[in-house]
Amino acid sequence: MSIDVDFSLALNDRTGKLFLGKDIISTLGARVTRVHYGRFHEFPHNDLMRRVVGRLTHKETMARVHRSRLVSLLPAIRDPRPTLHLDPLSVVRHRLEARDIVLCHDVGPITHPQYFAPGVEDLYLQAYEQIRRMKPHMVFVSKTSQREFHRLYGNDFASSNVIYIPTRLGVKEGEGCPLDGVSRRFLLTVGSIGDRKNQARCIEAFSASGLVEKGWQYVIVGGREPGADVAIELARQSPGVVMPGYTKDEELRWLYRNASGFVLMSLLEGFGMPVIEAIEHDLPCLVSRASILTEVGGDAMLCADPLSRESIAYGMHSLAEMSVDERVRRISEARAHLQVFAREPILASWRALVEKVG
Repeated sequence: MSIDVDFSLALNDRTGKLFLGKDIISTLGARVTRVHYGRFHEFPHNDLMRRVVGRLTHKETMARVHRSRLVSLLPAIRDPRPTLHLDPLSVVRHRLEARDIVLCHDVGPITHPQYFAPGVEDLYLQAYEQIRRMKPHMVFVSKTSQREFHRLYGNDFASSNVIYIPTRLGVKEGEGCPLDGVSRRFLLTVGSIGDRKNQARCIEAFSASGLVEKGWQYVIVGGREPGADVAIELARQSPGVVMPGYTKDEELRWLYRNASGFVLMSLLEGFGMPVIEAIEHDLPCLVSRASILTEVGGDAMLCADPLSRESIAYGMHSLAEMSVDERVRRISEARAHLQVFAREPILASWRALVEKVG
């Protein structure tokens, strides 16, 4: 069985989607005949070209969604082989067929458009409408995302499978480098900063928890997304909160190795890979109650209501004051749960799916 893969997201995306895409293409090996990066079949050789190709690909996507007359001169992509789309948005540039495979991380741009940049909802509405009409093989990274998708678009697709994101190689390897301004006990949050990740409410909760008076810090690392300005300004005004933005790999390793606990109170998540990374570093975790994060982390997670400052504050205090015995028990249970995300069985599921579809 041979397939093509649309990996256009690699032109602009530097999140876990990028690493997952690389893993999938690598494990499929010779089964992959061609990889699409927009209209190109090779990844650009330098950063300038990557940005140019990414820009052109985005412009074509926008033109197709808004039905510009210019795109009538450029036919939709259709290969003779089935195509694996590593992001739903790429189907807009293709002539989608039922034999194709679409990987869906979440339907957040449809269900929670307020957490995304203006215009993103329109792009994904068009992509999901094409998917609804053609009913290809669907793959989801969680049961939560699968349920939400089928609630919106029905169940009569060629197939529907959940294949989790595997643990990443080398997460714990390499030297660590201390981060300036972090010098005492601290809780850690890793993820894009903005409304979706709920850092502003977490900062308020930390300030209300009484931990700063006991010598604790709260460290938040990540890039910006919509709503970041509010969280950044609140961090500046809040004693004990450190928000350095992006960190180098060696600084992130040091933070994971030296934190006392991990906090992720997202209002919307595609998967929550930082929770897995925190568990791999033996950190007890506080996550959003009844969310995909409890599916990813398992029963060992401390949970709080992400909309309640008081609930988050209580959870942070519980995390900081956790006894040694409870800490050992929760870490042991969480690490056992990580077997669900073991690399080889997950990558074998991708190989089996491609063979089955063929």
